[in-house]
Amino acid sequence: MPDVTVKTVKGFNADGLGIDDKYLKRGAELIIDESLARDLHRNGLIEDYDSKAAVEPDNKKAPDPKNKSTGKSPQSKT
Repeated sequence: MPDVTVKTVKGFNADGLGIDDKYLKRGAELIIDESLARDLHRNGLIEDYDSKAAVEPDNKKAPDPKNKSTGKSPQSKT
């Protein structure tokens, strides 16, 4: 997942989250993975962040073709 920049609302111990600092003070800005940011926001530890600022992945599904058939034969009578 893409990285996002977030700002802490409360100070908390970040010792097992893969963040270099052991303790993050209130108001600290950091760049973390979006899935970790989602968990921290759910727990009320960081401010709301803009997930749309993250880059879209290159492996998105291609749009459906416009000439795709509906699957019904015009000659079938039921």
